[in-house]
Amino acid sequence: MRFQGHDGPDRAAAVAYYALLSLLPLLIFLISLGVALLGSFEEAYQATLFLFSGVVLPLDQESLATLREFVQRATRFQWPGILILAWTSRRIFAALSSALERIFEVPSRGFARGNLLALAMVMLTGAGLLITLTLTTAVAALEGFVQRVTGPHGAETFHGLSAMLVTHVVPIAVGFAFFFAIYRVVPRRATSTAHAFTGALLATVLWETAKAGFAYYVRNVAHYGGLYGALEAVLVLALWLELSASIVLYCGEVVALLANPDIPSPS
Repeated sequence: MRFQGHDGPDRAAAVAYYALLSLLPLLIFLISLGVALLGSFEEAYQATLFLFSGVVLPLDQESLATLREFVQRATRFQWPGILILAWTSRRIFAALSSALERIFEVPSRGFARGNLLALAMVMLTGAGLLITLTLTTAVAALEGFVQRVTGPHGAETFHGLSAMLVTHVVPIAVGFAFFFAIYRVVPRRATSTAHAFTGALLATVLWETAKAGFAYYVRNVAHYGGLYGALEAVLVLALWLELSASIVLYCGEVVALLANPDIPSPS
């Protein structure tokens, strides 16, 4: 009822709208950052795609190939251009922060502080990309070491375990860390680590369940027969972003109630 009272569906749609507008600049920023630091577009692209695997879930291979081609042409920026992209990408986090401030019923941070927080979250996402790149490099090096020590059979076993870890465990951990940071840092009302942990855990379970259900929907139900043409992938992505934003805001309501059970219901 609080989710509805705070106009949760409308606010989730607004967050999804800004996410759709900011997603491409954010991807270009992250890949440009990776290329500037590593000099390899392929490594930066694959790490960014892995980091955003849950977000770009509805995109088919053709759409991903088009996205890759566009981003590859666009990642020719020097540091001033990369920083401009970071500033452009902040809008998604600014919209999410504004919605959470309404949920926790706290005063707005204002233009300057709100934008600085959103920009800091963009930079934090960049740090997440660098951690992902480091993890990928470490796993590859460890796999080579295992192959030298144990031979091809041991390397094959290690590759299977690392593939399972990277495919299933790491994405869940990344999602949980994002939700935890959102609920622990963004609201100005004090939330304990336990409350943020509970909200992040609930959001992770709901998001992973939604990912499985939405993937089935896209494969078996959402056949538009080319009615929307090139816009079809964008519309499906927008629908997924709105569902994702609804989960984040709904679990934010749970955290708000855990932090302050006496908080008044919205009129």
